[in-house]
Amino acid sequence: MKKHIISVAVLAFAVMLTTFSGCRKPKTNDNDTPAPEGLYLGIIGFNDQLYTMPLGLLNQETKHTFENFVDGLAMQNGTILYHAVNTGINSLVSARIPENLINVSVVTFTDGLDQGSYILSDQYNSGSEYLSAVNTRINEQLVGNCHISAYSIGVRGSDVADVESFRNNLQKLSSHPDNVAEVSNMSEASEKFAEIARQLYNQSTFYNVTLKLPAQEPNTKIRFTFDNVDDASQSQCYIEGLYIRSNGKGQLTNIVYHNLESMSGITVTASSAGIFDVFAFQNLTDLDGNQISTDNVKEWNWIESTSQWQYNSEFTPSGNTEIIDEYKSAMIMLVLDCSSSLGSDFTTMKTAANGFIETLSGNYNGRR
Repeated sequence: MKKHIISVAVLAFAVMLTTFSGCRKPKTNDNDTPAPEGLYLGIIGFNDQLYTMPLGLLNQETKHTFENFVDGLAMQNGTILYHAVNTGINSLVSARIPENLINVSVVTFTDGLDQGSYILSDQYNSGSEYLSAVNTRINEQLVGNCHISAYSIGVRGSDVADVESFRNNLQKLSSHPDNVAEVSNMSEASEKFAEIARQLYNQSTFYNVTLKLPAQEPNTKIRFTFDNVDDASQSQCYIEGLYIRSNGKGQLTNIVYHNLESMSGITVTASSAGIFDVFAFQNLTDLDGNQISTDNVKEWNWIESTSQWQYNSEFTPSGNTEIIDEYKSAMIMLVLDCSSSLGSDFTTMKTAANGFIETLSGNYNGRR
């Protein structure tokens, strides 16, 4: 009898060891696995309740799902504006993050004042408290390693008597004064939707430009012009730098970008291709973030003895330049007012939102 009791005890102890000694494979947290790279969009419509389209990859193949969601939104009384934006931030924070995430944004459209958001949370005693908390999250919350860029678009409805509160909402629901757009009608709102979409597109699309030329004499001043001029001194769009050799590699130093911007900074080291140096300029754009054409690029050397720029006729755009598009990941939450106060403007708003989706969907066309 004792032997039987001891056997049972040993068996129970063995089961306990199996349970707690790590033999079971621990469950993995899906959020610890990076999401596939791409542009992610989520949509929240709001009136007295929320209508949510979860964050998902947006591209030419999936855009119709997002557009159909917008088409299906319906008007109803109520404006839980703060709660909608806060819920959108929650979705961004809880999402799986792509490794190459570069931009996180919330774009909010409204035509009125918040009604009742604080009732939906036991943390706040008033709408102003809720708005303050959302504003703090916009300014301080990180998603991955990215701060939130928040944009607000407002068309003040005819029933909004408290203009100061309306404008305060737009300010507090944005991350920068430049991101606030109070417009007078839906036509202007549509233009603002399109402008923000283009801006977000540009932020996640890098235009990398390479320029190849034979190794130069050290201390030669070089200028690449992009505006098809016959005299480099007349150019209004150029890259200029001093060519040197360092550790066996060509470098452009003290670079000046005239009416251009690049993330490559003031010193760029070339890669070698035989006797040629290949200079790569990361995300070379105009001052508005638009892609630069290399169709008319020319290369010039400064001749000290004549104090003039000498055109290099052997440098041709077709053989010595290349544009390589590099796509970074972005996560965007679109928050749309669906309150009945919009009236006939509601259809225009949905058209503008679908235009926003259409612009963004081109970002990963052919890559997903």
